[in-house]
Amino acid sequence: MRSGEIILSIVLLCIPGTASASDLRQIGMVNLPGAPGFGQLAFANGVLLLAHPGAAAVDVFSPTLRRDVAEIVGLTSPRAITVDEQAGKVYIADHGSKSIVVVSTDGWKVIGSIPLPSPPDALLLEGAGKLYWTDAEDGAIALLDLHTRQTIGTVDIGGPARNLAFDPARHLVFATVQDLHQIVALDSQLRIVDRFNLQGSQPTGLAYDPQYGELYVAVRGAVLAIRADTGAEIDRVQAPEGVDALWLDPSSHTLYAASEGSLLVMSAKGKLTAVETITPEVKGHTVAFDAAEHLVLLPGGREGKSKLLILQPVNAAQAGAAETRDARAR
Repeated sequence: MRSGEIILSIVLLCIPGTASASDLRQIGMVNLPGAPGFGQLAFANGVLLLAHPGAAAVDVFSPTLRRDVAEIVGLTSPRAITVDEQAGKVYIADHGSKSIVVVSTDGWKVIGSIPLPSPPDALLLEGAGKLYWTDAEDGAIALLDLHTRQTIGTVDIGGPARNLAFDPARHLVFATVQDLHQIVALDSQLRIVDRFNLQGSQPTGLAYDPQYGELYVAVRGAVLAIRADTGAEIDRVQAPEGVDALWLDPSSHTLYAASEGSLLVMSAKGKLTAVETITPEVKGHTVAFDAAEHLVLLPGGREGKSKLLILQPVNAAQAGAAETRDARAR
């Protein structure tokens, strides 16, 4: 295992075009192995899993230790990750090998591989036995029975599905269909129950907010909030082009989006509004928020090398400092 070298710095980032300090400050930057280029991110057992096609691996990064603690190798082109915490398993969409790679969270070892008829891209786990996977090349979504390891259904949605989201109350799967400028809704039987036409091209990142019943979707030059039941647009926020994924923190209703040279922070409390846009030290298209450690984690590239930028909200840092002072006083 190759551990990342931590480059510590405390830098206040400023909102472009203003003189005020950002609500986020950089507290570290970690070197990661392999060339830049990252897919989906996910948390499991308190660590961040990074699909890393540029390294043909999945990085296992500890936000607490601020370094890689493992590296899942032997992959061809990992695109997406989904986690079954209860079963202690991670499922990886390995596009290059046309398979779902199964990894144990106990030691981060590969414990199996499920061959597929086509290369997988996005993944969504429903319960303990159903795994939805997308075939972007053929414009289809398929359902895999994890008990029998068989694909039990496939539906043609008319274009490449880039991201998936799930409404557990209605048991609906949503997918962005990039070429059609749509979000498609499927029931548990893979029947298409709705199509929402978007006022924006090339939809990619997708997130569902069950409290407000809204879908957030990244399109070219904007992030939209739409009603999940009707598809009506509620709000939109100007965004940099090239956003691949969205990350919603449900506790604070903060939505994050990253693209080449920009990190957009939005408030999603029934109304989608931009909080700030910062210019980080790495260029990446995906981002994650660690609610336990109160950290924003941004993987990307800098000078041709893979980096993971660690940012912290200023109020979280101040709260941590106050706790430390109180502990010392006691």
